[in-house]
Amino acid sequence: MAMLAERLETHPLDDGQRVLALTFMHGSRRRLSERLRSVANLRGRVDCRTIDAFAWRIYRRWRGLAGALAIAPATEGEFDRVCEAAGLLLEQPQVCAWVAASFPIVLVDEGQDLKPERLRMLKALAGTVHALIAADEFQCLDQALRPNPLVAWLRQEAEPETLVQVRRTNAPGLLAAATAIRAGNAPVNGAGFKLLPPGASVPLATTLLANAIAWRQGGDVAVITPALQGGFAKSVVARLALGPCGKQNNGPYTVHWEANDRDEAQALIAGLDLGADAPAAATCAALRALPRTGPVRATLSWVENQVHACGRGNFTRAEIEAIIARQVSLRRQHGGGTSHQLTAMTVQQAKNREFEGVVVIWPYQVGGDAEHKRRLLYNAITRAKRWCNVIVQSPNILAAAPFA
Repeated sequence: MAMLAERLETHPLDDGQRVLALTFMHGSRRRLSERLRSVANLRGRVDCRTIDAFAWRIYRRWRGLAGALAIAPATEGEFDRVCEAAGLLLEQPQVCAWVAASFPIVLVDEGQDLKPERLRMLKALAGTVHALIAADEFQCLDQALRPNPLVAWLRQEAEPETLVQVRRTNAPGLLAAATAIRAGNAPVNGAGFKLLPPGASVPLATTLLANAIAWRQGGDVAVITPALQGGFAKSVVARLALGPCGKQNNGPYTVHWEANDRDEAQALIAGLDLGADAPAAATCAALRALPRTGPVRATLSWVENQVHACGRGNFTRAEIEAIIARQVSLRRQHGGGTSHQLTAMTVQQAKNREFEGVVVIWPYQVGGDAEHKRRLLYNAITRAKRWCNVIVQSPNILAAAPFA
């Protein structure tokens, strides 16, 4: 943000120009958008979106040129193919100049998560725009991106500046634990960080979780697990809702599991009582029978608009399913949905987010090598702003990475 402010001071934007801010996930996009509000003279002059959304914009705008270049057609949901096509298009001088005319400054956050197709887009732009790129290789959880292609490219093309100030937390135990894990060492207990006694049984682990929630002293709490296999984390969260736990009788607490877009859409579609081809009235009735969530209401509105504006009388189940899935995705993009004080999720779902407190439930079934496990634990505990407790399923887990 400071480097962006300095650049704007020396190179003010012309009329009609904006800063293009890109990141990989919608959660980090929303966080990036919030932080850009702190930059002076930038209000209303920034376009913040995911790199996939930007790729689709390029592909859609230059679809004719894509055809002339014999680039294979792609649909909006084929993210890798769209990004590959956008990279090819951005390598054309006229396309790159078109972007640079509107966005002379391109800011990229969480760059370590960019796959080669997305990195190709960035490489094509870098010679024409002023690019500011932030990346942390250790936070990349995709084992196929080791060594990290973006970080390797940055080291070849520039002199990266190492950012050392942590702004998320000042809890010394959290800072020390994160530093130890990055260095391949064992994290130790300290102010704000606790590695709790192993909870081999579901009741014991549930008691530890209930106590952590009861003692949280306000704020939201995320229960984060690196693996759902085996069902240990799910069983602990389910037991927590059934009644008081342990000697302190803390609880019950209801922790809401976060679903990804695909799971949420499939849950809605599974309840859709609609044939392969149905009249408009039957389609509307089937949608009204579903839970009245935002995506369902938006899909029903779309059907009604098609009837009134276009005179349509029939709809296929396939297109209704596609609209539901699209509306679920759009709601997530714009930060919709219900927020809860107590949520449970995987490490991948927690990436780029922050919570007052975090409880990590670490089961037997965590895949990957020692380096991958260290990255999983690091990403989990660094979601915490004030405190983090770690519950492992058994003592022998503590004898290996990432705890040893």
